[in-house]
Amino acid sequence: MMCDYCSWIDQILARISTEVKSEKKKPRVHVDPVIVVHGGAGKIPRKKRDRMLFEVKNAAVEAYSDLINGRSAVHAVERAISYMESKPYFNCAKGGSLDVNDEVVTDAGLVTINDAGFVGAVRDIEHPIALARKVLENTEHILIVENGAQKFALDNGIPILPPGTLNEYESVSSHYLGEEGFEYCTDRKSLTNVKDCNENEQTKECDSDCVLIRSDDGEEANPYCALSIDSDDLLNEPTGLQVSAVGVVAYDRKRRLASGTSTAGDLGKPIGSVSAIGTVLGCGVYADEHGCVSVSGNDKNIYSYAPARKIIERLPRDASIDYSVSAELENFEAETGESDIGAIALNAKGEPYVSFKCMHFPWAFCRQGYVYYGAAQNEKYWEKVTILERPLDCMCNTSDED
Repeated sequence: MMCDYCSWIDQILARISTEVKSEKKKPRVHVDPVIVVHGGAGKIPRKKRDRMLFEVKNAAVEAYSDLINGRSAVHAVERAISYMESKPYFNCAKGGSLDVNDEVVTDAGLVTINDAGFVGAVRDIEHPIALARKVLENTEHILIVENGAQKFALDNGIPILPPGTLNEYESVSSHYLGEEGFEYCTDRKSLTNVKDCNENEQTKECDSDCVLIRSDDGEEANPYCALSIDSDDLLNEPTGLQVSAVGVVAYDRKRRLASGTSTAGDLGKPIGSVSAIGTVLGCGVYADEHGCVSVSGNDKNIYSYAPARKIIERLPRDASIDYSVSAELENFEAETGESDIGAIALNAKGEPYVSFKCMHFPWAFCRQGYVYYGAAQNEKYWEKVTILERPLDCMCNTSDED
Protein backbone atom coordinates (compact mmCIF):
# COMPACT_ATOMS: atom_id res chain seq x y z
CA MET A 1 0.00 0.00 0.00
CA MET A 2 1.34 3.47 -0.96
CA CYS A 3 2.17 5.90 1.84
CA ASP A 4 0.46 9.28 2.05
CA TYR A 5 3.54 11.13 0.78
CA CYS A 6 3.94 8.91 -2.29
CA SER A 7 0.22 9.14 -2.99
CA TRP A 8 0.46 12.95 -2.85
CA ILE A 9 3.40 12.95 -5.28
CA ASP A 10 1.51 10.68 -7.70
CA GLN A 11 -1.47 13.02 -7.65
CA ILE A 12 0.72 16.02 -8.45
CA LEU A 13 2.47 14.21 -11.32
CA ALA A 14 -0.87 13.04 -12.73
CA ARG A 15 -2.23 16.59 -12.65
CA ILE A 16 0.88 17.98 -14.35
CA SER A 17 0.65 15.30 -17.05
CA THR A 18 -3.02 16.15 -17.67
CA GLU A 19 -2.28 19.87 -17.94
CA VAL A 20 0.60 19.29 -20.38
CA LYS A 21 -1.57 17.09 -22.60
CA SER A 22 -4.33 19.69 -22.51
CA GLU A 23 -1.91 22.43 -23.60
CA LYS A 24 -0.58 20.27 -26.43
CA LYS A 25 -4.08 19.62 -27.72
CA LYS A 26 -5.09 23.29 -27.60
CA PRO A 27 -5.05 24.54 -31.22
CA ARG A 28 -3.22 27.70 -32.05
CA VAL A 29 -5.78 30.30 -33.03
CA HIS A 30 -5.27 31.74 -36.50
CA VAL A 31 -5.74 35.49 -36.74
CA ASP A 32 -5.95 37.33 -40.05
CA PRO A 33 -4.20 40.72 -39.80
CA VAL A 34 -5.80 43.76 -41.44
CA ILE A 35 -4.44 47.15 -42.55
CA VAL A 36 -6.49 50.15 -43.71
CA VAL A 37 -4.84 53.22 -45.27
CA HIS A 38 -6.13 56.59 -46.45
CA GLY A 39 -4.40 59.40 -48.34
CA GLY A 40 -6.43 62.33 -47.01
CA ALA A 41 -9.90 63.80 -47.41
CA GLY A 42 -10.48 66.56 -49.94
CA LYS A 43 -10.57 67.32 -53.64
CA ILE A 44 -8.10 65.75 -56.07
CA PRO A 45 -7.76 66.30 -59.85
CA ARG A 46 -8.27 63.07 -61.80
CA LYS A 47 -4.68 62.51 -62.91
CA LYS A 48 -3.24 63.10 -59.46
CA ARG A 49 -6.03 61.05 -57.93
CA ASP A 50 -5.00 57.95 -59.87
CA ARG A 51 -1.39 58.36 -58.85
CA MET A 52 -2.30 58.90 -55.18
CA LEU A 53 -4.53 55.83 -55.23
CA PHE A 54 -1.66 53.81 -56.69
CA GLU A 55 0.60 54.89 -53.82
CA VAL A 56 -2.06 54.36 -51.13
CA LYS A 57 -2.51 50.81 -52.39
CA ASN A 58 1.26 50.23 -52.31
CA ALA A 59 1.47 51.57 -48.75
CA ALA A 60 -1.24 49.15 -47.64
CA VAL A 61 0.32 46.14 -49.36
CA GLU A 62 3.81 46.77 -47.94
CA ALA A 63 2.49 47.13 -44.38
CA TYR A 64 0.23 44.10 -44.83
CA SER A 65 3.21 41.99 -45.85
CA ASP A 66 4.88 42.93 -42.56
CA LEU A 67 1.73 42.01 -40.61
CA ILE A 68 1.64 38.59 -42.29
CA ASN A 69 5.26 38.12 -41.15
CA GLY A 70 4.23 38.73 -37.54
CA ARG A 71 5.09 42.40 -37.12
CA SER A 72 3.01 44.51 -34.76
CA ALA A 73 0.12 46.85 -35.55
CA VAL A 74 2.25 49.79 -34.40
CA HIS A 75 4.99 48.83 -36.85
CA ALA A 76 2.47 48.46 -39.68
CA VAL A 77 1.00 51.91 -39.03
CA GLU A 78 4.45 53.48 -39.03
CA ARG A 79 5.46 51.57 -42.18
CA ALA A 80 2.42 52.64 -44.21
CA ILE A 81 2.49 56.28 -43.10
CA SER A 82 6.26 56.49 -43.68
CA TYR A 83 5.65 55.29 -47.23
CA MET A 84 3.19 58.14 -47.85
CA GLU A 85 5.44 60.65 -46.11
CA SER A 86 8.12 59.89 -48.70
CA LYS A 87 5.82 60.61 -51.68
CA PRO A 88 5.16 64.20 -52.88
CA TYR A 89 1.45 63.60 -53.50
CA PHE A 90 0.19 63.69 -49.91
CA ASN A 91 -0.15 66.50 -47.39
CA CYS A 92 2.50 65.16 -45.02
CA ALA A 93 6.29 65.49 -44.86
CA LYS A 94 7.77 65.46 -48.40
CA GLY A 95 5.63 67.64 -50.62
CA GLY A 96 3.34 68.75 -47.79
CA SER A 97 1.67 72.18 -47.77
CA LEU A 98 3.87 75.16 -46.92
CA ASP A 99 3.38 77.52 -44.01
CA VAL A 100 3.61 81.31 -44.14
CA ASN A 101 7.43 81.03 -44.30
CA ASP A 102 7.33 78.52 -47.16
CA GLU A 103 8.40 75.67 -44.89
CA VAL A 104 6.93 72.19 -44.49
CA VAL A 105 6.01 71.98 -40.79
CA THR A 106 4.42 68.71 -39.74
CA ASP A 107 2.41 67.01 -37.01
CA ALA A 108 1.99 63.27 -36.44
CA GLY A 109 0.45 60.88 -33.94
CA LEU A 110 0.39 57.16 -33.15
CA VAL A 111 -2.13 55.60 -30.76
CA THR A 112 -2.68 52.17 -29.18
CA ILE A 113 -5.39 51.08 -26.75
CA ASN A 114 -3.09 51.90 -23.82
CA ASP A 115 -0.99 54.87 -24.88
CA ALA A 116 -0.39 57.64 -27.41
CA GLY A 117 2.48 59.66 -28.82
CA PHE A 118 2.26 62.92 -30.80
CA VAL A 119 4.69 65.47 -32.21
CA GLY A 120 3.76 68.95 -33.39
CA ALA A 121 5.34 71.70 -35.48
CA VAL A 122 8.43 69.69 -36.41
CA ARG A 123 10.70 70.78 -39.27
CA ASP A 124 13.00 68.94 -41.65
CA ILE A 125 12.22 65.46 -40.34
CA GLU A 126 11.75 62.87 -43.07
CA HIS A 127 9.28 60.72 -41.14
CA PRO A 128 7.38 62.55 -38.38
CA ILE A 129 5.41 59.36 -37.66
CA ALA A 130 8.67 57.65 -36.62
CA LEU A 131 9.27 60.45 -34.14
CA ALA A 132 5.72 60.10 -32.81
CA ARG A 133 6.42 56.40 -32.23
CA LYS A 134 9.48 57.34 -30.18
CA VAL A 135 7.26 59.55 -28.00
CA LEU A 136 4.81 56.66 -27.63
CA GLU A 137 7.39 54.04 -26.70
CA ASN A 138 10.24 55.96 -25.04
CA THR A 139 8.51 58.60 -22.91
CA GLU A 140 5.70 59.09 -20.43
CA HIS A 141 4.48 62.10 -22.38
CA ILE A 142 1.75 62.43 -24.99
CA LEU A 143 2.83 65.47 -27.05
CA ILE A 144 6.19 67.11 -27.76
CA VAL A 145 6.37 70.17 -30.03
CA GLU A 146 8.71 72.59 -31.87
CA ASN A 147 12.27 72.90 -30.52
CA GLY A 148 11.61 70.25 -27.89
CA ALA A 149 10.59 67.82 -30.61
CA GLN A 150 13.66 68.68 -32.71
CA LYS A 151 15.95 67.96 -29.76
CA PHE A 152 14.02 64.80 -28.94
CA ALA A 153 14.56 63.62 -32.51
CA LEU A 154 18.33 64.07 -32.29
CA ASP A 155 18.42 62.40 -28.87
CA ASN A 156 16.69 59.37 -30.37
CA GLY A 157 18.82 59.02 -33.48
CA ILE A 158 16.41 60.64 -35.95
CA PRO A 159 18.40 63.05 -38.17
CA ILE A 160 17.37 66.60 -39.06
CA LEU A 161 17.43 67.15 -42.82
CA PRO A 162 18.89 70.26 -44.49
CA PRO A 163 16.31 73.11 -44.60
CA GLY A 164 14.00 72.94 -47.59
CA THR A 165 14.54 69.23 -48.29
CA LEU A 166 10.83 68.48 -47.92
CA ASN A 167 9.66 71.44 -50.04
CA GLU A 168 8.05 69.85 -53.06
CA TYR A 169 4.55 71.27 -52.79
CA GLU A 170 2.50 70.76 -55.96
CA SER A 171 5.50 69.09 -57.57
CA VAL A 172 3.34 66.51 -59.32
CA SER A 173 2.55 67.82 -62.79
CA SER A 174 -0.24 66.57 -65.02
CA HIS A 175 2.26 64.34 -66.78
CA TYR A 176 4.40 62.83 -64.04
CA LEU A 177 6.98 60.14 -64.67
CA GLY A 178 7.92 58.39 -61.45
CA GLU A 179 10.66 56.06 -60.32
CA GLU A 180 8.48 53.00 -60.93
CA GLY A 181 8.27 53.72 -64.66
CA PHE A 182 4.62 54.77 -64.77
CA GLU A 183 3.02 57.89 -66.15
CA TYR A 184 -0.44 59.14 -66.94
CA CYS A 185 -1.92 58.62 -70.37
CA THR A 186 -4.22 61.51 -71.26
CA ASP A 187 -6.99 59.29 -72.69
CA ARG A 188 -6.96 56.74 -69.86
CA LYS A 189 -8.04 56.97 -66.28
CA SER A 190 -5.77 54.22 -64.99
CA LEU A 191 -2.03 54.26 -64.45
CA THR A 192 -0.31 52.73 -67.44
CA ASN A 193 3.05 51.31 -68.30
CA VAL A 194 5.02 53.85 -70.34
CA LYS A 195 6.16 51.44 -73.06
CA ASP A 196 2.71 49.91 -73.63
CA CYS A 197 1.04 53.30 -73.46
CA ASN A 198 3.29 54.87 -76.06
CA GLU A 199 2.84 51.94 -78.42
CA ASN A 200 -0.94 52.31 -78.18
CA GLU A 201 -1.03 56.12 -78.19
CA GLN A 202 -2.64 56.31 -81.62
CA THR A 203 -5.43 53.81 -80.87
CA LYS A 204 -7.20 55.89 -78.20
CA GLU A 205 -8.52 52.65 -76.79
CA CYS A 206 -7.96 50.84 -73.52
CA ASP A 207 -5.70 47.86 -74.05
CA SER A 208 -5.79 45.00 -71.54
CA ASP A 209 -2.00 44.90 -71.40
CA CYS A 210 -1.78 48.64 -70.86
CA VAL A 211 -4.42 49.43 -68.26
CA LEU A 212 -4.01 48.41 -64.64
CA ILE A 213 -6.22 45.35 -64.11
CA ARG A 214 -8.91 45.97 -61.50
CA SER A 215 -12.30 44.47 -60.75
CA ASP A 216 -15.24 45.28 -58.55
CA ASP A 217 -17.97 43.44 -56.65
CA GLY A 218 -16.34 40.06 -57.11
CA GLU A 219 -16.61 39.98 -60.88
CA GLU A 220 -13.91 38.48 -63.05
CA ALA A 221 -10.96 40.85 -63.38
CA ASN A 222 -11.39 43.11 -66.41
CA PRO A 223 -9.57 46.26 -67.52
CA TYR A 224 -11.17 49.29 -65.89
CA CYS A 225 -11.61 51.83 -68.67
CA ALA A 226 -12.97 55.35 -68.28
CA LEU A 227 -13.09 56.56 -71.86
CA SER A 228 -16.81 57.33 -71.52
CA ILE A 229 -16.90 59.89 -68.71
CA ASP A 230 -20.17 61.53 -67.72
CA SER A 231 -20.17 65.21 -68.69
CA ASP A 232 -21.35 66.26 -65.22
CA ASP A 233 -18.34 64.53 -63.67
CA LEU A 234 -16.03 66.49 -65.97
CA LEU A 235 -17.67 69.78 -65.01
CA ASN A 236 -17.24 68.99 -61.31
CA GLU A 237 -13.60 67.92 -61.59
CA PRO A 238 -11.41 69.96 -59.21
CA THR A 239 -8.60 71.93 -60.80
CA GLY A 240 -6.31 72.00 -57.75
CA LEU A 241 -5.14 69.51 -55.15
CA GLN A 242 -6.64 70.06 -51.67
CA VAL A 243 -6.20 67.23 -49.18
CA SER A 244 -5.94 66.85 -45.43
CA ALA A 245 -3.99 64.43 -43.22
CA VAL A 246 -3.14 60.84 -44.13
CA GLY A 247 -3.88 57.99 -41.75
CA VAL A 248 -3.66 54.24 -41.06
CA VAL A 249 -5.33 51.72 -38.75
CA ALA A 250 -4.02 48.18 -38.20
CA TYR A 251 -4.91 44.88 -36.53
CA ASP A 252 -2.12 42.33 -36.07
CA ARG A 253 -1.86 38.57 -35.44
CA LYS A 254 -1.99 39.14 -31.68
CA ARG A 255 -5.23 41.15 -32.05
CA ARG A 256 -3.49 44.40 -31.18
CA LEU A 257 -4.91 47.62 -32.59
CA ALA A 258 -3.11 50.83 -33.56
CA SER A 259 -3.99 54.06 -35.33
CA GLY A 260 -1.82 56.82 -36.79
CA THR A 261 -1.88 60.07 -38.71
CA SER A 262 0.53 62.55 -40.30
CA THR A 263 -0.07 66.00 -41.76
CA ALA A 264 1.53 69.25 -42.84
CA GLY A 265 -1.65 71.14 -41.96
CA ASP A 266 -3.20 74.06 -43.81
CA LEU A 267 -1.48 75.94 -46.60
CA GLY A 268 -0.09 79.27 -45.37
CA LYS A 269 -0.61 78.47 -41.68
CA PRO A 270 1.06 80.80 -39.17
CA ILE A 271 4.32 79.98 -37.39
CA GLY A 272 3.81 77.87 -34.27
CA SER A 273 0.41 76.46 -35.22
CA VAL A 274 -0.39 72.76 -34.87
CA SER A 275 -3.29 70.74 -36.24
CA ALA A 276 -5.96 69.10 -34.12
CA ILE A 277 -5.94 66.06 -36.41
CA GLY A 278 -2.23 65.47 -35.85
CA THR A 279 -1.84 66.41 -32.19
CA VAL A 280 -5.13 66.02 -30.26
CA LEU A 281 -6.16 62.56 -29.08
CA GLY A 282 -9.75 61.86 -30.09
CA CYS A 283 -9.84 64.27 -33.01
CA GLY A 284 -7.86 62.65 -35.83
CA VAL A 285 -7.00 59.33 -34.18
CA TYR A 286 -8.29 57.22 -31.32
CA ALA A 287 -8.16 53.62 -30.09
CA ASP A 288 -9.47 51.53 -27.22
CA GLU A 289 -10.35 47.88 -26.64
CA HIS A 290 -13.37 48.20 -28.94
CA GLY A 291 -11.59 49.51 -32.04
CA CYS A 292 -9.42 52.17 -33.67
CA VAL A 293 -10.01 54.97 -36.16
CA SER A 294 -8.24 57.62 -38.26
CA VAL A 295 -10.12 60.72 -39.46
CA SER A 296 -9.18 63.35 -42.06
CA GLY A 297 -10.81 66.58 -43.17
CA ASN A 298 -11.42 70.17 -42.09
CA ASP A 299 -9.16 70.64 -39.08
CA LYS A 300 -11.16 73.35 -37.30
CA ASN A 301 -14.43 71.42 -37.39
CA ILE A 302 -12.74 68.15 -36.46
CA TYR A 303 -11.26 69.91 -33.43
CA SER A 304 -14.67 71.16 -32.29
CA TYR A 305 -16.45 67.83 -32.85
CA ALA A 306 -13.75 65.22 -31.96
CA PRO A 307 -15.17 62.57 -34.32
CA ALA A 308 -12.47 59.93 -33.72
CA ARG A 309 -13.35 59.50 -30.06
CA LYS A 310 -17.10 59.59 -30.74
CA ILE A 311 -16.87 56.89 -33.41
CA ILE A 312 -15.09 54.45 -31.09
CA GLU A 313 -17.30 55.30 -28.09
CA ARG A 314 -20.33 54.26 -30.15
CA LEU A 315 -19.00 50.76 -30.83
CA PRO A 316 -20.07 49.05 -27.56
CA ARG A 317 -23.70 50.10 -28.00
CA ASP A 318 -23.96 49.96 -31.80
CA ALA A 319 -22.07 46.67 -32.19
CA SER A 320 -21.47 47.56 -35.84
CA ILE A 321 -18.38 49.33 -37.12
CA ASP A 322 -20.29 50.33 -40.26
CA TYR A 323 -23.07 52.08 -38.38
CA SER A 324 -20.78 53.70 -35.81
CA VAL A 325 -18.65 55.39 -38.47
CA SER A 326 -21.48 56.36 -40.81
CA ALA A 327 -23.70 57.70 -38.03
CA GLU A 328 -20.98 59.92 -36.60
CA LEU A 329 -20.04 61.31 -40.01
CA GLU A 330 -23.72 62.15 -40.56
CA ASN A 331 -23.84 63.84 -37.15
CA PHE A 332 -20.62 65.69 -37.92
CA GLU A 333 -22.08 67.08 -41.14
CA ALA A 334 -25.37 68.03 -39.47
CA GLU A 335 -23.69 69.78 -36.53
CA THR A 336 -20.86 71.56 -38.34
CA GLY A 337 -22.37 72.02 -41.80
CA GLU A 338 -19.11 70.57 -43.18
CA SER A 339 -18.87 67.57 -45.51
CA ASP A 340 -15.08 67.63 -45.86
CA ILE A 341 -14.42 64.51 -43.78
CA GLY A 342 -13.47 60.86 -44.19
CA ALA A 343 -12.69 58.03 -41.79
CA ILE A 344 -11.22 54.54 -41.71
CA ALA A 345 -11.78 52.20 -38.77
CA LEU A 346 -11.35 48.69 -37.38
CA ASN A 347 -13.29 47.02 -34.59
CA ALA A 348 -11.90 44.59 -32.01
CA LYS A 349 -12.47 41.68 -34.42
CA GLY A 350 -10.40 43.34 -37.15
CA GLU A 351 -13.41 44.19 -39.33
CA PRO A 352 -12.58 47.23 -41.51
CA TYR A 353 -14.78 50.08 -42.65
CA VAL A 354 -14.24 53.13 -44.86
CA SER A 355 -16.66 56.06 -45.10
CA PHE A 356 -16.39 59.64 -46.34
CA LYS A 357 -18.56 62.67 -47.07
CA CYS A 358 -15.92 64.58 -49.04
CA MET A 359 -15.47 64.45 -52.83
CA HIS A 360 -12.34 62.27 -52.76
CA PHE A 361 -10.72 60.03 -50.18
CA PRO A 362 -8.03 57.66 -51.53
CA TRP A 363 -8.22 54.49 -49.44
CA ALA A 364 -7.04 50.89 -49.46
CA PHE A 365 -7.30 47.95 -47.12
CA CYS A 366 -5.80 44.45 -47.10
CA ARG A 367 -7.31 41.34 -45.59
CA GLN A 368 -7.25 37.60 -46.33
CA GLY A 369 -4.79 38.02 -49.18
CA TYR A 370 -6.59 40.74 -51.14
CA VAL A 371 -6.26 44.50 -51.43
CA TYR A 372 -9.40 46.62 -51.88
CA TYR A 373 -9.19 50.27 -52.87
CA GLY A 374 -10.96 53.35 -54.23
CA ALA A 375 -10.97 57.15 -54.16
CA ALA A 376 -14.42 58.44 -55.09
CA GLN A 377 -17.94 57.61 -53.92
CA ASN A 378 -19.24 54.20 -55.04
CA GLU A 379 -15.77 53.21 -56.25
CA LYS A 380 -14.27 49.91 -55.11
CA TYR A 381 -11.72 47.68 -56.81
CA TRP A 382 -9.83 44.61 -55.68
CA GLU A 383 -6.74 42.60 -56.54
CA LYS A 384 -5.01 39.57 -55.10
CA VAL A 385 -1.83 40.42 -53.15
CA THR A 386 0.99 38.52 -54.84
CA ILE A 387 4.10 39.69 -52.97
CA LEU A 388 3.54 37.85 -49.67
CA GLU A 389 6.56 35.85 -48.55
CA ARG A 390 4.60 33.17 -46.67
CA PRO A 391 1.14 31.53 -46.60
CA LEU A 392 -1.63 33.51 -44.93
CA ASP A 393 -2.19 30.81 -42.31
CA CYS A 394 1.47 30.57 -41.29
CA MET A 395 1.71 31.60 -37.65
CA CYS A 396 5.51 31.69 -37.40
CA ASN A 397 6.72 34.97 -35.96
CA THR A 398 9.86 36.32 -37.59
CA SER A 399 9.68 39.55 -35.61
CA ASP A 400 11.56 40.37 -32.44
CA GLU A 401 8.66 42.55 -31.29
CA ASP A 402 6.63 41.62 -28.21
